[in-house]
Amino acid sequence: MQILRQQIANELNYSCKFDSKHLAAALENLNKSLLADIEAHYQDPSLPYPKEDNNLLYEITASLEAAGIHNPLNKIYITTKRLPYFPIVNFLFIIAQLPKLQYSKNQGMTCRKATDPVDWSPLVLGLLTLLKQFHSRYTEQFLALIGQFIRSVMEQCTSQKIPDMPSDVVGALMFLEDYVRYTKLPRKVAEAHVPSFIFDEFRTVL
Repeated sequence: MQILRQQIANELNYSCKFDSKHLAAALENLNKSLLADIEAHYQDPSLPYPKEDNNLLYEITASLEAAGIHNPLNKIYITTKRLPYFPIVNFLFIIAQLPKLQYSKNQGMTCRKATDPVDWSPLVLGLLTLLKQFHSRYTEQFLALIGQFIRSVMEQCTSQKIPDMPSDVVGALMFLEDYVRYTKLPRKVAEAHVPSFIFDEFRTVL
C-alpha cells in the first residue's frame, strides 16, 4: 500500500509541476515557510502558532497531498499506546528474515529459496511505516539494536580472521541504507550506530 501511495504521489507531483509549475512552487514555498514557523514556535513558544479553529494547516495539507508534495512514509496514520518491548520484537523479526535473503549485484536483495517468498522493499517499507506510528525513541532503539548486531558480528569475524562480510551483516547494512534513503534522513543517523569504516567495506561488496 505504501509503495502504491508513493507511486501515486510521484505521479501527482510530476503532473502538477508539468501542468502548473507556479502552483507547485507556491505550495512548496508555503509549506516550507509554515514548517519553519512551527519549528520556531516550538523553540520559542512566544512566537505565533495557528489556533485550533484555524483551518490553514488542514487546507494546506489537502492541497499538498493533491499536488503530490508529501511523503506517505512519514505520515502517522493511527494513534498507538506505549509498548515497552516493541523495538526488540521488530529487531528480532528483521534478523529472522535476513537468513532467507541474499544480495545480488543485478537484483539487489532476493530470496535464497523459492519457498521463502520475502519481498525486500515491502519488508523495509512495512517496518518503516510501523515504526513511524510510534514514538521516535522506538525507532532510535531499533536502529541501535541493528547497529549492535552489526558491530558484534563484525568483531567476531575480525577475531576469527574471516575475510568475507557475512550475508546477514550485508542484509542489515542494506536495511540501514534503504531506511535512510526512504526516509530521506541524513546518513549520520545510520553512522551513529555503525562505524563509517564498516559502511566503506560494505560498499566494496556492492
